[in-house]
Amino acid sequence: MKRSKTKTVEKPPTPIKKKIMQIATKKFAKNGYQKTSMNEIVESAKVSKGALLHHFHTKEDLFFVVFSQNVDLAFKKIFELISSPDFKLFEKRENLFEDLKKYYDLIVADTKEFERLWLEGIIESANNPKLRQMMIKKDKEIAMIAVEMLKGARSQIGILDGYDDSELLEVARGVGALWRGIFLDKMAGKSPKEIRNTFARMLYNVYSSKK
Repeated sequence: MKRSKTKTVEKPPTPIKKKIMQIATKKFAKNGYQKTSMNEIVESAKVSKGALLHHFHTKEDLFFVVFSQNVDLAFKKIFELISSPDFKLFEKRENLFEDLKKYYDLIVADTKEFERLWLEGIIESANNPKLRQMMIKKDKEIAMIAVEMLKGARSQIGILDGYDDSELLEVARGVGALWRGIFLDKMAGKSPKEIRNTFARMLYNVYSSKK
């Protein structure tokens, strides 16, 4: 599954902004959105309130930037992995199920901060219209990236035969819902082996389907 499009590289954050984002990531992931205050982030990052507000006007802005950064880093990890000459998964369709389990171990098994941030964003969005619009926009971006990955896999090993682009988008949204369900299962303490097998089986069933 090769990446078919390159994403525009953004300007690196200043040292102060980077420090604020690092602290905010840990606070939001550990304590949740509601229990994390801007003042707490100021104190932990050892910056002025003015410096924080210069970079992030609201808590929603800060959370969304932190969340987006973690999503982008997760995709960067995936793209670097599948672009590596040593990456040998998803070369043959008959190995798809076992490859999905190995992929889970490589990519999905250890993403605790990212998982918590994603779920916190969903929970808070229910009562926060501003953040909800931000999350909807990011979800659309994630789905489009996933579609490009599915197209690459389709041409490479022949999965999802007969699906057009609009149908692949629906599949990508369904895969996103599966990932969120997996995150909840992990937080609930379910067996890692059971979660991995569920992840692999569900995706295998979807990817092996034909129209």
